[in-house]
Amino acid sequence: MNTFGEPWITRHANYFSDPDAGPDALLNDATEWLRYAHNAIQLLAELVHERGKIDKKRLPIMLESIGAFIDMGARCATQAHLRMQWQQVQHETAQPSA
Repeated sequence: MNTFGEPWITRHANYFSDPDAGPDALLNDATEWLRYAHNAIQLLAELVHERGKIDKKRLPIMLESIGAFIDMGARCATQAHLRMQWQQVQHETAQPSA
């Protein structure tokens, strides 16, 4: 196995968000990663439909890549949720108690 080839990249992909990014920006990133996954699945389906078969060496790599896209989208959505909650806590603590 090639240490720094496609399998290594898909297994070691991480999402690092801008620490100053707001929930909206993070949700936009999540949507973008999920679109990548959707388009990769469509491409894979088209290849199988056109050829009737697929390169068995490339299939696991493609599936792992789709999994990485979905994982990064989920991480973005999770970070957006956490930042929304943090903003709510900050807003509530900034309000004077009645």
